[in-house]
Amino acid sequence: MTSESEILQVYEETRQRLKDLKEDYDTIFGIANTPDDYESLNVIMRQIRSQEQALREIQSKLPPREAFGFKYSAEVLGPRQISFTIPANVPRIRILEEAQDIHLKLEQRNYLFPIRHKVWLSMPSFTKAGAVEVQLNIDGCVDGSQHRTLVEQRLFLIRKYEEGEAKLTTVEDLAVAHAIYFTVARENLFQGRKIRTSNGTLSFDQLGLGLDKFSLDWNRFHDVAAACYLPAGTVARLRGGKEKDPD
Repeated sequence: MTSESEILQVYEETRQRLKDLKEDYDTIFGIANTPDDYESLNVIMRQIRSQEQALREIQSKLPPREAFGFKYSAEVLGPRQISFTIPANVPRIRILEEAQDIHLKLEQRNYLFPIRHKVWLSMPSFTKAGAVEVQLNIDGCVDGSQHRTLVEQRLFLIRKYEEGEAKLTTVEDLAVAHAIYFTVARENLFQGRKIRTSNGTLSFDQLGLGLDKFSLDWNRFHDVAAACYLPAGTVARLRGGKEKDPD
């Protein structure tokens, strides 16, 4: 019988091959101008489809945490930074409830603060699914963003990420980011802090994920940081192993 560690090794190797193939395809596609180039693209595309099928087959054998990460294309970009995909027709509350089920089963604990879960079940922003797939890249606890007012945090994010205007996340997107990061990386995305978004402040403790009382407070707090959507240029640099030094 194949062990869990062997399954994970095959999964990581297959995922890396798929990543390399996609990079090769993008490189050749950018310079293709001869029949041989286009034939090479066709060959690589067939290999990509083969690896995608292999990944789907492996997924059914993965442990719960890894299967959850695979399902939402989770990629830890760096400390407290994660990329993931919300498929079409999947409401954000479903992802949070899947995380809840995993942690109840594996750790006998609530992931979601029960009262907050009940409230979110009545909110269309959590229960309504999008018609198209959405990829999100989020820094869930931006270094240096604490002890700043809301206005100061917004300006700080713009200065920190020069590739484009980094904006505060929404509560809904940050909640999903936390669920995926906490499940896959097994760490608190918030580092024990309260995290301000554009429409509220999230926190996570032994009682679970919920909203904090500092929701839209404009004052400075040493333990209230900010979360943002990472610009595409920053994501590309992080994937290349060239993370920007903190300010």
